[in-house]
Amino acid sequence: MSRFVALGDSLTEGIGDLDVAGRPRGWADRFATMLAAERGELSYANLAVRGLTAGQVLDTQLGPALALRPDLASVVVGMNDLMRPRLDVGRLRTELGALYGGLTAAGAVVLTATLPEPGIGVPVSPGLRAGFVRRGRRLNEVIRHAAAEQGVLCLDLARSRPSSPEIWSADRLHPSAHGHQLIAQEFHALLHDRPSTMADPLHSKQIVPALGEQLRWIADQVGPWLWRRITGRSSSTGVTAKLPAYQLLRP
Repeated sequence: MSRFVALGDSLTEGIGDLDVAGRPRGWADRFATMLAAERGELSYANLAVRGLTAGQVLDTQLGPALALRPDLASVVVGMNDLMRPRLDVGRLRTELGALYGGLTAAGAVVLTATLPEPGIGVPVSPGLRAGFVRRGRRLNEVIRHAAAEQGVLCLDLARSRPSSPEIWSADRLHPSAHGHQLIAQEFHALLHDRPSTMADPLHSKQIVPALGEQLRWIADQVGPWLWRRITGRSSSTGVTAKLPAYQLLRP
């Protein structure tokens, strides 16, 4: 495998993990670096853009990805579908099937992942959280089913139940640098058919943030999110893929 293309949303773009220049890095960059180190070099492209649903990734990224003729691709999507008022399971299954199937039909080995429950300490009611968890389980069942149907390697991040604070960034929705590194390591193990390395601190006891910290989170994260919904904007507005063409990585 010499050409790797990453498709998806903010998780694959690298939100929560900034490089020294303040740009998103993320698990896909880290994973690509690991592959380059063991192979001598790797051509790497990252088409992911924050805020996109599975359907939007299908519409905007599959064509450019196929044009790059990857022999390895990743597709990690679904969180933005989960955040919408209604989760259309049938439509999501069709969209994931088209994404996975389009890449496997072109000869690529394809990686995907289920999604863990985010938001450690997010101040929401137990009822709202329970509903979100139920929807998340439905989403992950669709991902698992579509992956099995298309012969895609699926990293089951949902099983990890990551509650440890150090793996989450300040927004409590995206992984921190440490969290992104753990995901990169897990994808590397999956690709090489090695046992999972997920253990503590992923299973450590959850720590609930203090009230003041929760209030700051509401001001910093919920306020901007609500404003985008009111104005009809998305976090993807004005954002383009950070690596739309191949970058050659060497150790």
